[in-house]
Amino acid sequence: MKMKTVTVPPEVATVLGKATVQGNAIILPPGQLPRPLYDAVNKVLTAMGGKWNRKAGGHLFAQDPRAILEDALGTGKALNRKATLQFFQTPEDLGERMAELASIRAGDLALEPEAGHGRLVKPMLARGAEVVAVEIDPVNADVLSRIGGIEVHQEDFLEWAIRERRRFDKVVMNPPFTGNQDIRHVMAAFGLLREGGRLVAIMGEHGFIGQERECRDFRNWLSDNNAEVEQLPAGTFAKSGTGVPVRLITTRKAASMRQAAE
Repeated sequence: MKMKTVTVPPEVATVLGKATVQGNAIILPPGQLPRPLYDAVNKVLTAMGGKWNRKAGGHLFAQDPRAILEDALGTGKALNRKATLQFFQTPEDLGERMAELASIRAGDLALEPEAGHGRLVKPMLARGAEVVAVEIDPVNADVLSRIGGIEVHQEDFLEWAIRERRRFDKVVMNPPFTGNQDIRHVMAAFGLLREGGRLVAIMGEHGFIGQERECRDFRNWLSDNNAEVEQLPAGTFAKSGTGVPVRLITTRKAASMRQAAE
């Protein structure tokens, strides 16, 4: 995965160098910054994964941001986490619905291939599943590890899937979209399902309308596997910071003739 960064201009570095860290928040130095300078500082902090929180009085991060801040000041570059990871949290009500569509039951071995902060993990845990979570970002993986009761792998899912030998009863996922990554992640996850297993995934619009071969093959695969496809309402992910159109697919890996006879 190609890492995308934003430059930390000298004037922004000066401000951030005077900032303090309180818990998981970066607090800017006292006094009102000129609007253009504040916008530049906010751009860098947002790219790093921070979000303004009035109660905290600063930009709040998922975990202690000291290491991220020190790296940005030291290199003059900040990892643009949203652009690189395409991390847009699944709305909680949608996560609950996806767990229902997947028919998660107690004792299921369930997989979340791009687990983020666990919005899809928690409903599966609540239903008694044994959950395996894969997450490429170490910051998010740390958040997942603090949920407890799940197996966390901090790794690129496509690389992890090549080595994984277990087969899962259920997969619930919200993969990255750009460059047809969602297609490749869904196909890899489907390959890890046991016969009779069920997959529920959020996907971008392009795979359903694109004319390149990968998209055409994907649409044929959906048809061959009797997948149910639902267009989700516009603005489903608005609170997560994106207005991209999304669809929800539900499919099941057919049982072999031998298994069906049994």
